[in-house]
This record gives sequence, C-alpha cells and structure tokens, in this order.
Amino acid sequence: MISTLVAASALLAALQTAPVSAPPADDGTLGALVEEALARNPDLRAAEDALRAARERPAQASALADPALGVTYTNDGWSPTLGSMPDTTLAVMVSQDLPYPGKRRLRGEISALAADEVAQQVERMKLGVAASVRRAYYGLLLARAVADLTREQADVWEQIEGVARARYSVGQGNQQDVLRTQVELTRVGQVLVEQASEEAIRLAEINRLLDRPADTAVPSPGALEEIPAAAGLVVELERLRAASPERAAARIALDRARLAADLARRDYKPDFAVSGGYMNRGGLDPMWQAGVSVTLPFNRKRRSGAVAEAEALLAAAQSRAAAVDLQLRLRTQERLAQLEAAHRITALYHEGIVPQDRMSVEAAIASYQAGRVPFITVLEALTTLYGDRVTLVRLVAGQSRIRVSLDEASLEATADLPATAPAAIAGAPGAGGMTTGGAMGSMSR
Repeated sequence: MISTLVAASALLAALQTAPVSAPPADDGTLGALVEEALARNPDLRAAEDALRAARERPAQASALADPALGVTYTNDGWSPTLGSMPDTTLAVMVSQDLPYPGKRRLRGEISALAADEVAQQVERMKLGVAASVRRAYYGLLLARAVADLTREQADVWEQIEGVARARYSVGQGNQQDVLRTQVELTRVGQVLVEQASEEAIRLAEINRLLDRPADTAVPSPGALEEIPAAAGLVVELERLRAASPERAAARIALDRARLAADLARRDYKPDFAVSGGYMNRGGLDPMWQAGVSVTLPFNRKRRSGAVAEAEALLAAAQSRAAAVDLQLRLRTQERLAQLEAAHRITALYHEGIVPQDRMSVEAAIASYQAGRVPFITVLEALTTLYGDRVTLVRLVAGQSRIRVSLDEASLEATADLPATAPAAIAGAPGAGGMTTGGAMGSMSR
C-alpha cells in the first residue's frame, strides 16, 4: 500500500518536470490562420469594398460640373415667322460653370484624404481581425492545455484512490479518505467538461473569423516557450506609432482640415460661367453669342462663418492628433507593465511556488507514511500543487495574450492583468480543487 502511494508520488514528480503545455507566442499554424482570416473574413472584405468606393470619390469631387444645353425659340409676332422676320430665331445655347482656380483641386485632395482615412479604418480592422484570431487561438490551446493537465491530475487521483481503498479494506484507513478522493475525481470531470465547452467556443470563434465551416478542426502545436521580454518603452512606442492606424488617421484628418480651411477661405473668390449660342433665323443670316458671368461674393457673413467653422475644426484636429499620441503612449505603457508583471509572476511560479508545492507534496507523503499526518493532508497538498500548475499555464498563456494586445496598438483599455494572490490560490484547499478561472481570466479581449 505504501509502495502504491510512492508510485503515485513518482508519477507526480515526472509530471511536474514536464514542459508547460500552453499556446506558444506564435507558430506556423497560427500564422496560417491569421493569413486565411485576412483573406476571407467577411467584415474585412466589406471594409475593403467600402475603401474601393471611397477611392472613386476624389475624381468626382474635382470634376467640372456638367455643361448645360438649352434650346430657345423666339418669335416676332403671333404667327411663326422664322426666316421672314429678323427678330425670329431658333437658338441653341451651351453654358459651363468654372469654379475659381484651385477650388476643384482642393475638393479632390480633401476627398482623397477622406479615402485615406477609410484606408486606416481598414488597417485597424486588419489588426483587429488578426488579434482576434490570435486571442481565440490562444484560448483554444489554453483550454486544451488545462484539459491535458486535468487528465494528468486524474491519473494521480485514481492511483491515490487505490491507496485509500486498500488501506480502508484492511482497517488502516477510513471511508472519508476514499470519499474525498472520489470527490476530487468528480471535480476533475467537471473541469474537463468546462474545458471541452471552452474549446468548442474558441473553435467556433476561429471558424467564424475565417468564414469556414463551423466544425473545421484546428490542430494543436507543441509546448509553450515563454515569449521574450518587450524591447522597452522607447523602442516599442516608436514601432507602434508607425503601426497605429489611429495615429495615421489623426494626421490625415489634420491635413484634410487644413485643406478644408483653405477651401473655405477661397470661397471669398468668385466663380465663373461661360456660355455660347447659335441662333438660326431661317433664310436670314444666322446670329451667335458668347458670354461670361461672375458670381458676386457679397454674402461675406456666410463665408466668414464657414471660415471660422473650418478653422475651429482644424484646431480640433490638431488637439485630436495630440490626444491620440498621448493615448497610444498610455496604452503602450499599460501593456508593457502588464507584460513585465506577467513575466515576474510567472518566474515566481516557475522558480518558487510550484517547486515549493512539489516539496510540500513530498513532505506530506513522507509524514503520512510515518503516521504523523492524516491522509487529507496529502490530498490538500496535491490539490494546491495542481491549482498552482493551472495558474502557471494561464500565466504563460497570458503573456501571449498581452503581447497580442501590445502589437494590436489599440487605444482601448485592456484587461490583461496578471494573476493576483487570490486568483493564484483558487485551487488551494477548500477551493474545490483545480478551477477553470485563476490567472489571466478568460482569453477574451
């Protein structure tokens, strides 16, 4: 009986030295999924169609207005007199509006910049789709990793249940020990059901993002290697400023606002119209005419109001561009701090908490063999160890998730906070064994 418990301890030691099974920072499978999503995602395709539409607007905005064609008959007297009376004419008139020089060019450039803003929206959607695929992928692999760890725990519980049954059958144990190990085995089944559900949800999310059948499988990669530390605020911020669609869009909007203010000031200049016509007089000599008209910009109140509006919008665009820079810096600092905390806490689990849990289990087994502690002490030590191993898996997976948020360069706040002490002890004695929560929470954004 003691040898059976020792064998369980040996199994536990072997499991503890195995690599952490969790999603890697990136791999070939993930890269292929992201590439497929960028090619097939229906939301992204809709945004690209909207961009193609926006690219057609500058030519429309800078084009001349259509010319006007008119036909006029002028009769001298009541009865038709074309060809007999000199003032009777059948005229064809053509006119063309001509905006003041530079107005059409400005309208075209403003519309082109508006299309460039739409292009930045497409870039944001690309980053968002890629990040969503990565988050769903990491969530899928995390569910599988926790399920694998749970099955390992079940093997240990089954061996320990055999020890408890054997001791109870010869009167050296009690029924409570047997029942407690059975409860832990039942809880393991609960976790497996929960992780199967999580896996199904993440699979559905990936397949939706890739616009493919809902039952399409996603293979699992190898074991996780922790992602490297970030390069530092200065380097990362420079990289993300170059990649941020919001920052690029803010600068485009600023340029567009400058052009709009210039166009509003040019509205003080008059527009023109040219016209020409041919007048047929039947058998008499034909007549023709040509003319030029000029708009008189007398309504200066309307024009001054338009200029003031454009200048206020220009000031707003300048402030918005500065605000985007500040917000991007904040989010970058936030995510770098989260990533650093995740690395440090992961190191605590790797180097301290999990090894200490292992020693606690070994000490509990030795004390139980010597008759100094009850059997429940061994169970509690094992429960704590597996709870902390799950937390470690979630921490390693959480590093990848934080890196996704960093690379996404979103201005929105993220909840990628590393594990706190209460979350880390979720699997401790009295917490009902290994839980599905804990460090890093769910893999959603």
